[in-house]
Amino acid sequence: MNTESTPQTQTTKKHARLAFFWTALGVLSVLAVFPYLLAITPALAQVPVPLPVLVIAQLVQTSVLLLLLSWIGLRLGQSVGLDSPFARAFVYGLQPPAVSRRAIIFALSTGIVGGLIVLVLDRVFRPFMPPTTQPIDINPELWKRLLASFYGGITEELLLRLFLMTLIVWIIWKIALRGHRPPTALSFWIAIVVAAILFGAGHLPAAAGIWPLTLVVITRTILLNAIVGIAFGYIYWQWGLEYAILAHFSADIVIQLLSGI
Repeated sequence: MNTESTPQTQTTKKHARLAFFWTALGVLSVLAVFPYLLAITPALAQVPVPLPVLVIAQLVQTSVLLLLLSWIGLRLGQSVGLDSPFARAFVYGLQPPAVSRRAIIFALSTGIVGGLIVLVLDRVFRPFMPPTTQPIDINPELWKRLLASFYGGITEELLLRLFLMTLIVWIIWKIALRGHRPPTALSFWIAIVVAAILFGAGHLPAAAGIWPLTLVVITRTILLNAIVGIAFGYIYWQWGLEYAILAHFSADIVIQLLSGI
């Protein structure tokens, strides 16, 4: 039987509707993070542009970016075996894959342990951190911190895993293997580590709004985020984007619940 002609295989080659699905969730998560951003960055409330206009502009910009990058990640992921299988089944009406109890336990435990490691390392770095550049509330209300977890769990995973990590694997696959053989484990590990480091570096602008970017601040910001980013990348490789989102969301929840203690 020519499997390429079956309805399910044809659906796996479609990506636009799934990209819209993830974009919608990503935009909602961006909206959810605004109360937290306003709490830790008071300067946002003082910009000359009215806050509703600023929010709308950010949502429009995010929508365009997420739609494009999600589509690219889904399209390239088809070639290297990376995908979001549960969302794909939901969007296109396919039979969903079997839920892996092992993957759920691994994702939850990784997120919880990863969040605790981040909190411990934060305490280790705290005595060496420079003074903040302006008076800020570094411990906003719990509801604001919990809402911010959706941004990390969804939007950051779309950008860093679905798009960036997939892109790196695909480039290595095309250059090193010329697309003739499946990507090697080394290809995935390189992509996992590089995406995790860039994930940490992507938090530097936010850190710059709190502290001057000294060597300690840069090291802390990249290290704390890269450690968990490697774990999220591995989960994405092994089981799919949804499990990586679960791990990331779990880590953020642990961090936000315990950071005020």
